[in-house]
Amino acid sequence: MESHSGGTERHDIVHKDLTIIFFQSSRKYKFAMPHITKHIFLHTISCPTYGWRLRNGKISREFSTGELFRMEQGKTVGRIARELYPEGIFINELDQREGATVAKNYLEQPGERVLFEAPLISGNFYARADIAIKNEESWDLIEVKSSSKAKPEFIDDMAYTTLVANLSGLTPKHIHLMILDKNFRLGMELEHLFQVIDQTREVSEKVREFTGKIPEVEKCTGSSTEPEPVLNYTCKGCDQFEICFGGACDAHIFCIPRITQPKIDQLLSSGITSIRDVPDTFSLSPNQKKFVQCVKCGSIEIDDAIHDRIREIQWPVYYLDFETMMTSIPIYPDIGPYEQIPTQYSVHICDRMGNVLHHREFIASPFHDSRRHLTKNLLRDLENAGSILTYSSFERTIIASLEKMFPDLSGDLQAVLDRLVDLEKCVQCIHHPEFRGRTSIKVVGPVLVPDFSYDSLEIADGDTAMVTFTLAALGMMDEEEWEQKRAALLEYCKMDTYAMVRLHETVYRMIDYEDDSSG
Repeated sequence: MESHSGGTERHDIVHKDLTIIFFQSSRKYKFAMPHITKHIFLHTISCPTYGWRLRNGKISREFSTGELFRMEQGKTVGRIARELYPEGIFINELDQREGATVAKNYLEQPGERVLFEAPLISGNFYARADIAIKNEESWDLIEVKSSSKAKPEFIDDMAYTTLVANLSGLTPKHIHLMILDKNFRLGMELEHLFQVIDQTREVSEKVREFTGKIPEVEKCTGSSTEPEPVLNYTCKGCDQFEICFGGACDAHIFCIPRITQPKIDQLLSSGITSIRDVPDTFSLSPNQKKFVQCVKCGSIEIDDAIHDRIREIQWPVYYLDFETMMTSIPIYPDIGPYEQIPTQYSVHICDRMGNVLHHREFIASPFHDSRRHLTKNLLRDLENAGSILTYSSFERTIIASLEKMFPDLSGDLQAVLDRLVDLEKCVQCIHHPEFRGRTSIKVVGPVLVPDFSYDSLEIADGDTAMVTFTLAALGMMDEEEWEQKRAALLEYCKMDTYAMVRLHETVYRMIDYEDDSSG
């Protein structure tokens, strides 16, 4: 693969090149860019304040282990996509304008060629084309994404790159999206890894919209004064929310469960930002109304339905939690991109409330597909009687996938599915002001069981657990390191199921349930 700077870049498609160059600790990145990039442009459209901060280097953040991992997977997919065009030219000049000049010359000259990471500049606007296919009299743009779905936001990404290309006088004839094909399996020819979708029409429509935004984006981000933040629905979940509005409003309306943008817009237009100011007559669902009421009163409200849900639980109880991994490029045979692979489980067994009889666990070998081994051990550890308590529907989804994979174990796995009870459905009957409208175990656990903590663990979250196992599967650990990480993974998963034991016990006490919990 020719590199314009004189070197060569080659990535043979063998297992070692699917490894991910991973940063063991988070780095702090600052965005201080002289040009308006895609990131800045798209953010400025939705929030001028955020866009201004990006361009002026006012936003810095630390990426989590999981985020860094996903970034590196994206880079890996990009490198492999370039292997489809072995004669492609990589434009890797360090100076942006020099690179843009080189790319423009290549695209304007007659003939056929392929460019990688082609810089495009017009005035203050800067973009890079992942793959530019130069034909005799025209060129096509290909945007590569490490996703197996054609997401709506990809249109915006391609539209910005096309916009800058148009402004620089290099209008592409066709715009394609290249994403991963979930039917790909190891051993197939490389071209089967990707599917290419023509999105010229959709992108062209968005380019027309973006063209009208150019003056306001330039004016906003180039101003010496930061725009005053304006509260709207796009602020929900923004990493700058506390900086913009922190302390200005307690119990924010964004915390109302499943609240829609029209409802948010309606409340904001009336000057309402706090749940405490939401009128009792405001149209909300019954569940939303209960949450608003408990925030206003500062009290906990529990639905009567919780009694029936608690009665579903039969003793002994098996508290079950899975950890999984998934990668953009399959690691094992007969697995597609982003296929969820269960890698370990933990089971706490209680004969009555809070009384742990046994703990059982399993962790797969990272060096081969161990799903059948895991499944057979799981069936043994769950035995044949009592409820299997999970938190959310995740475990049900994983077991159902194993049932499809192993028809000879289908009957036993169906029996397991029939015994599953979702503890989150019990917690959803509890309306607690400190839940802030959410019921994930990482949110409700610290509220209901405040003395329970993951702080002492080496691995303390699911993303880190997933990345740790994946790195081992990619051969990036020696035996000693793997044994250390293996112990840490087991301890984390064990903590997850013990958290359910404690949470179940707390919920039981909260509803003052008649003590019939013995087996």
